[in-house]
Amino acid sequence: MEFINRLIGALFRVVLMLTGLVFVAGLILVAMMALALSMLWSLITGQKHPVTMVWSRFRQTQDAVWRASQRGRPTSGSSQDAGESASRRPAIDDVVDVEDISATRSKPPHDQVP
Repeated sequence: MEFINRLIGALFRVVLMLTGLVFVAGLILVAMMALALSMLWSLITGQKHPVTMVWSRFRQTQDAVWRASQRGRPTSGSSQDAGESASRRPAIDDVVDVEDISATRSKPPHDQVP
């Protein structure tokens, strides 16, 4: 009887694994067909592929963020530029992460019962 239970359990696992594999393979197939159709549509219409447009916007945003972060830094190696640039940037010591306000906070009044 125990052998039959183990056999049924093993068959059940195999059936579930095969079902999962078929599901994943179907999802991959649908995704590949959608990609192929969208590429074909972009060729027919002459427009850029949507993935290309999203990727180019991502690169433009990344470049803009990089340029904005580099504006305060000196481009040449002169010490005068480095001193001016360092004075414009806030020091790390100026940043307060957590501040304890328990000493300055007023305590709520306690109700006194006569």
